[in-house]
Amino acid sequence: MTKLVVVAVDYDDDISLSGFETPIIGYENVVNASVRFGVQKPDDSDLNVLFHALSVYSNLKERGEEAEIAVISGHPESHVEAGKKLRTQTEYLVSTLGSRDLILVLDSAEDELVIPVIQNIANVVALERVVIEQLRGVEETYILLGRYLRKAIEEPRFSRIILGIPGILLLVFATLSITPLSAYVWEAIVGLLGLFLLIRGFQIHEVVIRKWRQSSIYRVSGVLAIFSLAVGTTLTLVAATSRNFSYDPLSIRTYAEVIIPFIALSTSILFAGRLISRILRKSIRIWRDIVAILTIALLTRYVLNLIEVITAYPTDKIVEALYTHNLIQVFTLISIMIVTIAFLMSFIEHQTRPTRPT
Repeated sequence: MTKLVVVAVDYDDDISLSGFETPIIGYENVVNASVRFGVQKPDDSDLNVLFHALSVYSNLKERGEEAEIAVISGHPESHVEAGKKLRTQTEYLVSTLGSRDLILVLDSAEDELVIPVIQNIANVVALERVVIEQLRGVEETYILLGRYLRKAIEEPRFSRIILGIPGILLLVFATLSITPLSAYVWEAIVGLLGLFLLIRGFQIHEVVIRKWRQSSIYRVSGVLAIFSLAVGTTLTLVAATSRNFSYDPLSIRTYAEVIIPFIALSTSILFAGRLISRILRKSIRIWRDIVAILTIALLTRYVLNLIEVITAYPTDKIVEALYTHNLIQVFTLISIMIVTIAFLMSFIEHQTRPTRPT
């Protein structure tokens, strides 16, 4: 008879508050952990997951099934770390218990992120979602809202979003309101909110965290890039203050000439960090970072020239000025050159890649 393993999933690792390290294996161990965790956090939904898993295990044993019970947990802050930890613990369960048939017990949409991770290692025979029953009275509703509010304030993974983001937006609102840029305060807030959604939507923060932990070279280049961008932003604000935040063509040109080189420098530092890392690994892909840095340098000079021409001529003369100063022709030449180099180097990289034995 195939052994079924009932696995309670604690994605954000609240169970560590009970003093137990996961994975927790065995009925007695899970009971002890559940009781201790219930004493410390009786209102946490993960407590229901633990007892529901114990109930499923007991029902299986009563029916004569060969079963075991375990608890695995992830990480409270990082989805990447949570996935890695859950994968490692699942592999340990499979090798230790000698069974690949798992019954997962979980309680939230976030916990369901573990399903694809576990399916690559074991067979998910069944999925038990724990739904907590709540009274519908007004008093109970306020109590429930209070608990969620406390959870949002006390737990870092929630407080960063629920409190941190509104805090930044309020700070921007207050700062811009006392400057001549108060007319653009809502545009700035919407822009910051859009930036946050972009970062979260494409999981940019996860990539940054992974790169940061991957190599000391990435950490150094990241710090230097942030410092360069901060210096450029500060100097741009100083320039804007000296011109009373004016938006005439000459002022825009001044701001661009200050901030654009620092943006280019910050981006080049990041690519330079990856270039050094690839050189140390003796990777042929170093050409990609060299081309990227070259492209940034060329485009920076081109954009500065473009802004200089645009701000120096009236609107109806801009197109003619672009042709007069050969800016359109130069852009075409730069594009062709970069595409040609990228194509040739990609071809060389493909030809030098070792072939797999058949």
